[in-house]
Order: sequence, then structure tokens, then C-alpha cells
Amino acid sequence: MTTETAAASSAAIASADGITLQRIARAGGYAGPNDGVPGPNTWKGLQQTGKGYAYAGHIDGHPGPATWEGLQRLAVKGGYTGPIDAVMGPASWKGVQTVLAGFGYAGPVDGIPGPATNTALQVLARIGGYFGPYNGVLGPNSWRGVQTVLSGAGYAGPVDGVPGPNTWKALQRIAQRGGYAGPVDGVPGPNTYAGLAALLLRSEHD
Repeated sequence: MTTETAAASSAAIASADGITLQRIARAGGYAGPNDGVPGPNTWKGLQQTGKGYAYAGHIDGHPGPATWEGLQRLAVKGGYTGPIDAVMGPASWKGVQTVLAGFGYAGPVDGIPGPATNTALQVLARIGGYFGPYNGVLGPNSWRGVQTVLSGAGYAGPVDGVPGPNTWKALQRIAQRGGYAGPVDGVPGPNTYAGLAALLLRSEHD
């Protein structure tokens, strides 16, 4: 897709839909404004959300080595530079806490997970289908949501900031968690946006 085509694609996105996309993009590290105008950084975040963080374990609600490795890959987005060894130390948690700042975490980036860190993980888990309370108690349903986010939504293209059919297909898969029942064809329409918006709405009201 050319830059001109990408610009035309972004220009066709309504402001409210653009804000929805930017909010979803925060799961992939987008830290810019929710201004309704998706740019390369928004799209990179969306692509990363779709791609996931190479989690290959079971969506079973029981955190184990594969879950911790997935969290360490998530932590890389927050500046973690240590090994991906499934051992969650302070450096790993600092990276996770940095990423979780986009999901309401306002506590210290101290590498010591507590209720506030867990609550933010539950907010992140919403994108993976978790609809329980934000109570800081990570049970199987919370972990299933986190694991689902870490496994991604099937995006396999480059994280290049240029939206194309694969990016839209990943977003449609995410939208399915919000009730989208249309085809995964890489062609977004009102129903795709409605599914994404419904997913975020559940996050706000549950």
C-alpha cells in the first residue's frame, strides 16, 4: 500500500472510529493522543495488538512459563531488556507496569506487582474477552483474557505503521469479541467498528 493510499484510508475514518482504534492500539504500545486521527504510531500499536507477543501456551487461565514469557515480551514494549526466561523479576515487572500505564495503572514503576498492577492487567484482559470486575484479584478468567491478548489475533504482517488488509483482518478478529459477526475479509465497515466500540464499552461499564 502506498503512503498516498494509506493517507486516503486514514482520511476515510470517522473521528469517533479513529478514537476507538487509538484506544485499542494502546494494547500494542501506542502512547499518543486519542485525537481520532490514526497515524503511523496508532497503526503500529494496532498491528502489535493484532500480532500479539508470541505467546504460544494454552488459554487455560493458569499462568505458567509460557504466560510469563508472554508478559516479558509485553514488558519489552515498556523498556525491559532482560532475557525472555519466564522468570518475572523486578525488571520484567517494571516493563509491564510501564505498558500498563496505558490501561489505568498509576502506581509506581517499582517492579513490585500489587493490587494496582493486577487491576491494570484486568483492564488489559478486557481486550482478550475478560468481563469480570476490576478487583485486582487475578483468577482464571482474568488470566484467560491476558493470555488471549498475548496470543494475538492472527496478525502476521509487518509492524510498519501502514494499515493494509492483514491489519484490518486482525482488527476484525478483535471485533468478534465485541459481537462482530461479519467476514474477516480485511475490508472494515460500520459493523467492524461497532464490534470494536462494543468491546471498549464493556470495558468501561463492567
